[in-house]
Amino acid sequence: MAHIKKRYWISLSILLILFSISLFGWRYWCSFKQEHDLSVDWRGAKISLEGITFDEVTIFQHSKLLITGKNLLVSWSQLSANSLDIHWQENTALSTVEPAEKVMVDTDQNLNLSSMATILYWLPKMIHVDSLRWFNQENELYNLDVDITKQQQAIRLTITTNDHDTIKLATTLTLNQEDSRIDLQDGLLTVALNQADTTNCSLVLPFKGWITNNQLFLTSLEDASFSLDKLNLSQDLLLTNSAGKVKLQVQSKIPFDVKQLSTTAQLTINRVNGIYQTSEIKSASGTSNIVIKNNQFTILIPALTIQEVNVGIAFEKVKLAGTYTASLKMPNKGVVTWTQAKANIFSGSVVLENNKLNLAKLPQQFNVKLKQVQLKDIFAKYPVEGLAANGSIDGYLPVTLLKMKKNNNETDIQTVIKNGQLATNGDGYLQFENSALKNYVKNNPNMKILTDILKNFHYTKLTGKVDYANDIAKLGLNIQGSNLDVENGKAVNLNITLEENIAKLMMSLLLSDQISEPIRKRIEARLK
Repeated sequence: MAHIKKRYWISLSILLILFSISLFGWRYWCSFKQEHDLSVDWRGAKISLEGITFDEVTIFQHSKLLITGKNLLVSWSQLSANSLDIHWQENTALSTVEPAEKVMVDTDQNLNLSSMATILYWLPKMIHVDSLRWFNQENELYNLDVDITKQQQAIRLTITTNDHDTIKLATTLTLNQEDSRIDLQDGLLTVALNQADTTNCSLVLPFKGWITNNQLFLTSLEDASFSLDKLNLSQDLLLTNSAGKVKLQVQSKIPFDVKQLSTTAQLTINRVNGIYQTSEIKSASGTSNIVIKNNQFTILIPALTIQEVNVGIAFEKVKLAGTYTASLKMPNKGVVTWTQAKANIFSGSVVLENNKLNLAKLPQQFNVKLKQVQLKDIFAKYPVEGLAANGSIDGYLPVTLLKMKKNNNETDIQTVIKNGQLATNGDGYLQFENSALKNYVKNNPNMKILTDILKNFHYTKLTGKVDYANDIAKLGLNIQGSNLDVENGKAVNLNITLEENIAKLMMSLLLSDQISEPIRKRIEARLK
């Protein structure tokens, strides 16, 4: 009998303890609800050995927060839900109740790790939500699969997106009592994008960091890399067949404020190919550093090499070095500075003189120099019936960037060249004879002597004046020389004026090359 009574007392004691804990928890929950103006409603509640299940639970805070959970299971060891929708109504009204001094003090306080340790202790061993959707102003921002596994003084957090693109973030959050912060360890961010304009685009980013009550710090680890087959960044820019490595460091205030964001990134470009508007970029490699601070970003390029940029004319072995700085609000109105910008063209070279351009304060001007450009290479690449030439040309082109309005009132940048100068470097020759010219002479006998001279014209001087605006280039040439087989080599002075729509010419030259299908479609659309 004594043993039976003892068992009863033990059972009753356990029940009493559980009842006391439940009563205390219920009173705490009621107090918490009242303090934060929360309303809670549920339906379909069931109690079993697995725990308490709810068909639906709703938590509501007036004009600010609405949380709806469906098929919710709550037990000592597990918390799970099929879906959890969080509707957040952002409050834009400014609070003037608390003085600035009070806010400053609260912001500087350390994390209350003892409270977090208590919360961590009472957390279930596993938390899983199949679909956590976050709404802001009724717009769905995120749809996530969330897994949390409790460890010793830490939790393992895994978040995966539930859409066409797969973005997965996994990290271990550990309470760091000594430094009053939460450490992020064994972090790994993986991104795999596959959509209509994106094919096999991936990012693998191992990281570590920490969080305090008012600051977040993240830094990438070794082996962070990216690769892609196709990525359409904008209407004008398409990247293809690219790969490289990434170094990243992020520091931000909490709550997040883009004006106080501090980020540094380094891209080691192993290989980048792409298309900008109707120009093709082949095999770019080098390094690029990106710094975001004080609401602006800076891109530093210590050295970048591009095998070829084809705009209709092929610029080969392009070498670039410089910086670009702009506001995050107006990224296309920054300041570009370059210390190197040169390329090979027709066995010669083109160089942009060192300069600085402020794209927010147009017009701006820079100078382009041509050196040792070979005529024979020009006509070999772009042949004209019956025309051959030999010699080299130097040039000096002052380029001005102007602001231009489109039909939709958007602004664009127009390129203008005034009084550009071309001149030969030494002697050379021109040979021009074709069927069209012969037919022209039959109807204009007076032009026969000119056509005879052009059959083998050796020049001693060739100069030109270049003007360009609204896609139209005007070239005025002055050629001095003679043909030894005509009129005993009498000196001849020729003045020739040429006019061409450069934009259409470049597009037609591109169409004649073996270009990629995306460029062909863009060119055909523009020509239409």
